[in-house]
Amino acid sequence: MANDTLGKWRKTHFANEISPKLDGKEVTIMGWVREVRQLGSISFVILADRTGNVQVTFLKKHEELFNKVSTLNREDVIAIKGEVQKAEKSNRGVEVIPSEIKVLNQSITPLPLEVTGKTPADLDTRLNARVLDLRKPEVSAIFKIRNTILSAARDYFKSSNFLEIETPKIIASASEGGAALFPVSYFEEEAFLRQSPQLYKELMTAAFERVFEIGPVFRAEPSDTPRHLAEVVQMDVEMGFADETDTWEVLEGMVHHIYKEVSEKCADELKTLGRELKVPKIPFERKTYTEIIDLLGKNGLKLKWGEDIPPEGEKIITEHFKAPVIVYEYPMKLKPYYIHPYEKNPKLSYGFDLIGEGIELASGGRRIHDPELYVKMLEEKGLNPKNFEEITSFFRLGMPPHAGWAIGVDRLTMVMCGLENVREAVLFPRDLKRLNP
Repeated sequence: MANDTLGKWRKTHFANEISPKLDGKEVTIMGWVREVRQLGSISFVILADRTGNVQVTFLKKHEELFNKVSTLNREDVIAIKGEVQKAEKSNRGVEVIPSEIKVLNQSITPLPLEVTGKTPADLDTRLNARVLDLRKPEVSAIFKIRNTILSAARDYFKSSNFLEIETPKIIASASEGGAALFPVSYFEEEAFLRQSPQLYKELMTAAFERVFEIGPVFRAEPSDTPRHLAEVVQMDVEMGFADETDTWEVLEGMVHHIYKEVSEKCADELKTLGRELKVPKIPFERKTYTEIIDLLGKNGLKLKWGEDIPPEGEKIITEHFKAPVIVYEYPMKLKPYYIHPYEKNPKLSYGFDLIGEGIELASGGRRIHDPELYVKMLEEKGLNPKNFEEITSFFRLGMPPHAGWAIGVDRLTMVMCGLENVREAVLFPRDLKRLNP
């Protein structure tokens, strides 16, 4: 059967807008065939779009339309013109009686994934058929929540006098140090995908003082865990004329605002996911690294001072405090070269992490703004200062004291939605094993 053309038809209502209040009104609805049921002289088509679904009822007396139902497959793209009628026996107390139907595109059968969820599928199967997977209400809910997270963050930053920036995604040298970089062909030069906007966002404090960026970063570490990806979306903040304690207040305020906005604006989506969010109180708990090491030891996880906090430690921290915790005064050896060391004890740093929902959500700290100390720390971390000269030269042109942090959008979405794997919070995840679709 040839597909119909859209022509001059346009959608007048989304599925969730079809209510008994529209009784007797003509509407045009468009979406996907989620289900077809034929009961004698009546056929029911459940039409779904991004907002939900609505029942379309075909009567045998309208023979041409009625016969067309038998040709429909699940997930066919259709458009319906018809009249809204109250229908007490339907799920939402309303149905559409069609006067015209267009089949805009037909789906293959059988489908590679059961959209209704009646037949469970593993994550790889779902990701391989991702567009079908995204039509499931519980999966769609994740990305509506993610959208609210991003819009809430932007609203908070702008209300706090931050300027949104976009920094290069292709860089000449490592932002974070180390060798975990993706090389790219850049004309005749060697280049890499950025690990972080770190160097550039720091420079922006010397012009715009308070900046933020939301964008991708790329990590080539061969990590194959439920919390790691090769391509990550990150929120980055940098503040001039500030230290790390100033950034804590911004971090706390932003996370609180995001949780509040999602709780209020995504109530239906949270219900679909079976989630009840607890908006964290501010200020958060604030504990030194040394205090946390002692706490973990008392809870059966013995770590030497200077060891990084493992995932099981992050879970203990959350279980103990029942709230987000800012962990500060980290050992300098656990932090990158651009984090400022303590003046009186260079083994300690002004770096911090935010531990929440049993996972590290954010990391940041006071930065080095003195060019001589910057070069010294590069050398101590085994990096060649010459590779950073084009950046560090700007530090000699009036770099203010500054501090900042970064928080992963994917991880934040994962924990807020109660997901087991960060890949579920990303449309098309990229990791150690997945480059397609």
